[in-house]
Amino acid sequence: MVDYLWNLRLKFYQLKNYTAEDQQIMLKKINKIYVRRPHKKESDFANNILIFLEKNGFDFSQKYLGTDDDNYDYFEYIKGFVPLDIGNIDINQLIEFMKIVKLMHDISTKFTNNNNLVICHNDLSPCNVVFENNKPIAIIDWDTASIGKRWEDLTYIVWLWINLGDPLKNDDLKLNQMELCLKAYGLNKSILRNFAEKLIWRMQKVINDMDIKNPQYQKTKKWVEYSQKWVGKNKEKINDIIKQCK
Repeated sequence: MVDYLWNLRLKFYQLKNYTAEDQQIMLKKINKIYVRRPHKKESDFANNILIFLEKNGFDFSQKYLGTDDDNYDYFEYIKGFVPLDIGNIDINQLIEFMKIVKLMHDISTKFTNNNNLVICHNDLSPCNVVFENNKPIAIIDWDTASIGKRWEDLTYIVWLWINLGDPLKNDDLKLNQMELCLKAYGLNKSILRNFAEKLIWRMQKVINDMDIKNPQYQKTKKWVEYSQKWVGKNKEKINDIIKQCK
């Protein structure tokens, strides 16, 4: 999440990773609202990804603007609405978002030089997406990004955007939305093979990576376990969706 909104002043701002011409353009943009975040060990990789995506025409991520002498990173502030929780996203928003993610993955093969490996954001919940006029317009918070497989992002999106862990949501509705969003991305057997098992693995990773001392650990663990049971119960129906793949 955003750590600071900062009224940027020229006197302490130092741009890096930009040409002299680009720096002059950026430094004219003073007295505007930017996102200011402490630079962390994983920030260099995430910032390089943002620079790459911007240079390759991906317009759906916040722009990295540079790092100052106090070791703070600066990013473009994107005006819009960011959900505070999952579960309130409609299918049209999800379909639009899947198209954005597909574009991001496709572009990122130029970064990896490998069609089987892409840039994975790894935390593509609705809470890391900016919406405007009820449409997703930007992906934010890239600190967990890494190189990985397309399905690692896709399973996480399906789980959280459809909210497979919601016991009050109709099973058929969940499955229908899963089919629609995967079709929006582009059904492909090589990506979606064993998708139910991949969903369960991705869910387990969340709890494995969580500190057991976290106050939300037990609640999250129960939610993960319910989600995994739901996938297991509906495995055959999920496989029927994947059978439509090319």
